[in-house]
Amino acid sequence: MERTPLARARARALRWLAARPRTEAQIRERLARAGHEAEAGEVVAWLRALGYLDDAAFARDRARALLAPGRLGPRQAERRLAAAGIPPEAARRAVAEALAGEGAEGGEAGRCRALAERRAGGALDALDPRARARLGRFLLRRGFSGPAVAAALGVYVDGGEDG
Repeated sequence: MERTPLARARARALRWLAARPRTEAQIRERLARAGHEAEAGEVVAWLRALGYLDDAAFARDRARALLAPGRLGPRQAERRLAAAGIPPEAARRAVAEALAGEGAEGGEAGRCRALAERRAGGALDALDPRARARLGRFLLRRGFSGPAVAAALGVYVDGGEDG
């Protein structure tokens, strides 16, 4: 029995989603690579109608996982979500929701400090300037903001305000 190209494309997409959640853009891209570019729109619409494809839910879940303690900072999490096909504004919103769900202790500064302490293997005030600078670069690469890194490392940052 010969299956239609649409049936083959649907079967492939279901197999990919069974392995792990994916975004609409990822499914479209994989279908195109597999030679099903013509069927991609119909397959994506079918998956959305079934509730198997939800970019907003993907972004929320992935943001929580990326921002887990010891993983990434908000900026890097946003970049990873955008790379997965989530629009930048939706990625920013998902990251903000994930951070807000943690409260003040689990916000960016708290996560940055926890990762810094874990990476340093102890007290941060015992670090020499070279080790502190190296740790700061590591935290910035992980996607934490400059003010969060400065606060975690206890570095004075002049905000330009008179006080």
